[in-house]
Amino acid sequence: EFISSVSHELKTPITLIQGYAEGLKVGIVTRQDDKLFYCDVIMDEAGKMNKLVTELLDLSQLEKGYFQLEKNAFNLSDLLERLLSKYQPIFSDRVIIPQVEKPENLLVYADPVRTEQILVNYLNNALNHLDQAKLLIIKLKKKDQKARASVFNSGKTIPEEALDKVFESFYKIDRSRTRAYGGTGLGLSVVRAIQELDKNAYGVANRINGVEFWFEVDLAE
Repeated sequence: EFISSVSHELKTPITLIQGYAEGLKVGIVTRQDDKLFYCDVIMDEAGKMNKLVTELLDLSQLEKGYFQLEKNAFNLSDLLERLLSKYQPIFSDRVIIPQVEKPENLLVYADPVRTEQILVNYLNNALNHLDQAKLLIIKLKKKDQKARASVFNSGKTIPEEALDKVFESFYKIDRSRTRAYGGTGLGLSVVRAIQELDKNAYGVANRINGVEFWFEVDLAE
């Protein structure tokens, strides 16, 4: 089933790359704008394939235990602030003003690279499913001797029967929509693998007019 899913995900970009490359070779298009469009499609599809392969390698290493978390103490609030700064051009372009609730200092003991990776996956997921209300809420807080990070986006809720499946590899509620924004179906699987390796909780819940994804890491002593 896994091999079948990988093959399915690679088939479309390979077909598109082959078709557009052949079109350029035989000279189907002559206008410079059309040629640039063909090149953009090829580059975009190659990028999607690269993303899929990278996430597959990540997932494989994490699940087989080849990857070790490099944990140390750091300020999760600062990490989130830096990440949001990177996303500012995207927020501006889409006229999104994220609501951020966090303490000034939230010291945690975790792998900062993988923690950022989880936040990136959650943020990208939220942006891909954001509705016209454009409500994006990111929270950091202490909860039961842990630090919890959550990302909420306004939009369609997840069907109840799918809530326990969204962290499975290649599970997609709407394949056509996922394809449209370049999703691989592996981002949330990587989150699951990181959290299971770290022995910390993660999850998703439907809220009023939206969905919230969350994860926990250890507080620094």
